[in-house]
Amino acid sequence: MKALFERGTMNRFASKSGVFLLVVGLGFITELPSHSQSGDADEKTLILLQHDWAEARKKSDLAFLENFYAREFTVGNMNGFESSRAEDLAMFSSGDMKPALITDGEMKVAIYGQAAMVTGIEHVEGTYKGHPGQFDLRFTNVFVNRDHRWQLVRHQSTSISKQ
Repeated sequence: MKALFERGTMNRFASKSGVFLLVVGLGFITELPSHSQSGDADEKTLILLQHDWAEARKKSDLAFLENFYAREFTVGNMNGFESSRAEDLAMFSSGDMKPALITDGEMKVAIYGQAAMVTGIEHVEGTYKGHPGQFDLRFTNVFVNRDHRWQLVRHQSTSISKQ
């Protein structure tokens, strides 16, 4: 009788463990980058948003930027400084930041449910507080999908040194 009890207990344990592992495994799978049809549409949308963001910065389109930036948006810029959403918007509204050319390349998109990451290389030419410059930057942008639209939460860029 003891062996039967132990075997029954083990079977229930194995069954419960199997269900637990299945649930955990499914949870993990949902965290992997999405490549479904909707993921493909989201990927195209995110690439288009990168282009639209570049155009908005060149035109100092504050309406676009205010809508595009999440309320908690922050920037880690190429000099290692942090900027808030308000500080970033102020650079464009004041005219301190005037990009003339922004091109993005080598972009990769990874979607994680309601969050996404876009990485790539950005070439920027323009002026900052009247001083001309041009930079090649490696960037990482983090997005969240809220109210059925993607918003930028974090932009991080690092200068690519010319060798």
